[in-house]
Amino acid sequence: MDYLLDLGFNDNEIKNLKSSLEPEVINMLLLFPKIVAVNYQILNEIGVKNIKEVFSGHVKMFLINPDRFKAIFAKYDQADLIRCIEKNADIVDKL
Repeated sequence: MDYLLDLGFNDNEIKNLKSSLEPEVINMLLLFPKIVAVNYQILNEIGVKNIKEVFSGHVKMFLINPDRFKAIFAKYDQADLIRCIEKNADIVDKL
């Protein structure tokens, strides 16, 4: 999961993430690094500041098809969406 370093995570954050995830989720992160990176970049591009919090709490979401991932966020007003996500990262479960 070294690609997470390129996304801005440090070694300690990656270690903590690994210890909190189920083995099958870790395997999926290892199998699909490009999908995770593209989805992470989508949230980064729309301006989500607490992206690590969103990722850490909702890892499985970052494993979905990037076109579908982007469509989920595109249907909302970006300013409102960012404000809501930054206030409560768990709101992404409701999208």
